[in-house]
Amino acid sequence: MNELFDQFIVEAQELLESAGGALLALERDPADRASVGELFRAFHTLKGASALFEMAPFTRLVHAGEDTLSLLRDGRRGMTPELADRLFRVLDQCARWVAALEGVGALPADAPTAADALVRGLAGDGAAEDSGADGGETEAFPWLAALTAEERAAAGEGRLTAIDYRPDPECFFTGDDPFGLFRRVPDLRLLRIEPAEPLTGPAEIDPYRCILRFHALSGADIEAVRPAFRSVPDQVQIAAVTLNAPATTVTPSVAAAPPDSLAARMLEEQGRILELPGSAGERDARRAAVARAVAAILTSLGRPAERRMVEAACDDAGTLRRFLAEGPSRPAAQETPSAAIPAVRRALRVEPERMDALMTLVGELSVVKGQLGPLLRRAEDGEAATDLRRDLKGFSARLDSLVGDLRHAALRLRLLPLARVFDPLPRLVRDTARRLDKSVELVLEGAETEADKDILDVLGEPLLHLVRNALDHGIEPPERRTAAGKPSAGTLRVRALQDKGGVVVEVSDDGAGIDPEAMRRAAVAKGLLESEAAAALSDADAVRLVFAPGFSTAGAVSDLSGRGVGMDAVRAAVERAGGRVEIASTPGTGTRVRLSLPLTLSITRVVVVEMAGALYGIPVALVGGIQRVPRAAIRAVKRAESVVLRDRVVPLVRLRRLLGQPEGDRARETDCVVLAELGDGPVALAVDDVGERADVVLRPMTGVLRSLRGYAGTAVLGDGRLILVLDLRELL
Repeated sequence: MNELFDQFIVEAQELLESAGGALLALERDPADRASVGELFRAFHTLKGASALFEMAPFTRLVHAGEDTLSLLRDGRRGMTPELADRLFRVLDQCARWVAALEGVGALPADAPTAADALVRGLAGDGAAEDSGADGGETEAFPWLAALTAEERAAAGEGRLTAIDYRPDPECFFTGDDPFGLFRRVPDLRLLRIEPAEPLTGPAEIDPYRCILRFHALSGADIEAVRPAFRSVPDQVQIAAVTLNAPATTVTPSVAAAPPDSLAARMLEEQGRILELPGSAGERDARRAAVARAVAAILTSLGRPAERRMVEAACDDAGTLRRFLAEGPSRPAAQETPSAAIPAVRRALRVEPERMDALMTLVGELSVVKGQLGPLLRRAEDGEAATDLRRDLKGFSARLDSLVGDLRHAALRLRLLPLARVFDPLPRLVRDTARRLDKSVELVLEGAETEADKDILDVLGEPLLHLVRNALDHGIEPPERRTAAGKPSAGTLRVRALQDKGGVVVEVSDDGAGIDPEAMRRAAVAKGLLESEAAAALSDADAVRLVFAPGFSTAGAVSDLSGRGVGMDAVRAAVERAGGRVEIASTPGTGTRVRLSLPLTLSITRVVVVEMAGALYGIPVALVGGIQRVPRAAIRAVKRAESVVLRDRVVPLVRLRRLLGQPEGDRARETDCVVLAELGDGPVALAVDDVGERADVVLRPMTGVLRSLRGYAGTAVLGDGRLILVLDLRELL
């Protein structure tokens, strides 16, 4: 049933997306019968489709949603914000389950418990959805239940952030360092490491594969922890949990026997035996002996258990303790070996018309290729050079045109509408505005604008940061807006358009704006600038301080913002993709942030520059101009240099010095300068010479080279020469 299951995954994702939009519309207008009908059909279709497979919790949950919507449709129940919250939680849970089905082919182990809680919530028992961390929350992180008293003491009580990270086995070749990621986690309280699959003997272990799983607890909030795992979002699960202190100091293994009894101490000792080191044969022998001992102890306590259950529980010390804590009547949890987990499929849906256009071009290419043979035979026969040259030029022109059309058609296969990244925004704005007690109207424009799938992946997280910042910092509470003579409801506008071969996304609000003077004071207070330097900043430059690492003017840290990582992350992500970020703000009127990104990451237009006999590429999107500057026009103060370009004093940096190359020819009267437009302002980059502009296929650095700073990747020019494409933000 693989094909049918794949079809269910795709259709379920589409149904959940449409249901989310319909629920938003229904909450705005509870009398919208069309939205009720669309929601009902989505839940009904999901119920029927899920019933084809072994996923009873999924079917039970969507059936309960269908029943609730039936009451709404018949007028026997009214739509309220609280009911909308519960239906949204149902949709979110279904989306998580669909993601799990796509990844591992099965629902998570906690699916029955999660479904029961949400079903009770839909029935009206809202409190049933919220259980303590040592109850419902730990279903998503089962290892929390097995924490020892020492580990709980180290982690501390209260609200924490739990992290489950299962690295890709090939992570060493993609440049990911699991330990390096956790070193970047703020306020790391606990780190547990365990094998993700049964360990074999040392001779059979592949040292180049990562077979570990990482569990951690941090005292920082989710938004502060998430940036550390920005490069591996598909391999990590992060959520907030509440860790309660254990009711007693009794260890889990004692739960099957009275505390301080001989049986309890014997069971504890069996767990320690399983933790002893040794060869694979020694460990197997110890497991068998421990299983016999545990079975005998349980029988003596009047709690006999099936032999196979005890043997499964004695696989390792942690499993044994959980088995004893839960009671011998419950089987130990069985995990799917990693070898049985299928790779996640990445699907890209393409319009038939675009595939037809591509196939037409492929046919034309075959026809043109057939013309090459006769031309070669004519050359071998010694035909007159004039006639042959003319026909070869025509062949070359036709081939060049056809390859260009073919490349354009291939790129169009990857183009998707920005609606893919716009669709989550209404829900985000709705939930966040409710939490902040604000009234916000979201206006989306240009959702049909198309961009490469990779660009959409880059754009998603920065867009969420900008929307959260606008809601939290930009738009004022209703009472403040009314006092300022504004409508009580704020307006948040997200607009997309195509411009100069790229895509532009603007996020603007009609909120309080950014106060340049407050930015100067915050920069001085945080030690980013001296008082004199801050006072010398123009208002526009002061506003751009929001992109400085660690900068924030928030009075308090929340789970939405205030840690100074959002706007810096926005700029870093956009500039890594060869784009640019601009910001403009007027106090009391609002703020506008403009993201300019290339249309695709597959083809990059670069300016080729020469330095110390080697060729490098600079993305055209960052180049504001190129000119030769007399050496006499360059001003130097110690080792710092500057030059006046376009009536502005611009810092000048020599590429040779940045890359650690020897100084160039001092006798030259002029320098070739490339004006780079970065987020912090323009910078003049001195190079030896400037060559052609070229469209290249950028190949990112891989493996150990991925950690090299200052390089975006490599590319091959049309004549076969290799160039390194520079990442100017990292270099400068």
